[in-house]
Amino acid sequence: MDTAFKRRWDFTYIGINDNDADLNGKTVEVGSKVAQRVEWNKLRKAINDFLAKQKINEDKQLGPYFISRDIVVPEGSEIDKKRFAEVFKSKVIMYLFEDAAKQKRATLFEGCFQNSSRYSEICKEFDEHGIGIFNHDIVLAADPEDTAGPLAGTMPENE
Repeated sequence: MDTAFKRRWDFTYIGINDNDADLNGKTVEVGSKVAQRVEWNKLRKAINDFLAKQKINEDKQLGPYFISRDIVVPEGSEIDKKRFAEVFKSKVIMYLFEDAAKQKRATLFEGCFQNSSRYSEICKEFDEHGIGIFNHDIVLAADPEDTAGPLAGTMPENE
């Protein structure tokens, strides 16, 4: 917040993780080739932890409702896959790519390998591989659940 505003008006600080309780347990399925179910709240916290370790200020991190509350807090526990994917690409990935992690693109989007310098390629990779586009530490911390069964044409190990 601008210092001039702080001097002239009262304000209440709201922490980066305040008011996020209603996000817990709200999941969305992402990725078409590598399908995963992930909780938005865990994913955003994992991204924030990565940004903090890269010495990116808290004011550049993702709050609970960086994606609109009406999307990430659905009636049930499942977030609408299509709405989430479109907003995630146009808002979260764009913001990280163009602003918050501009100087850390290659590290943040390490799951995209050679395509981490092109926004369009990162979005394409997200559509196919979900949160696999991100740094390994983010993926581990977000704790995604694989939703696809064994690949067609393969046999389970015990058979």
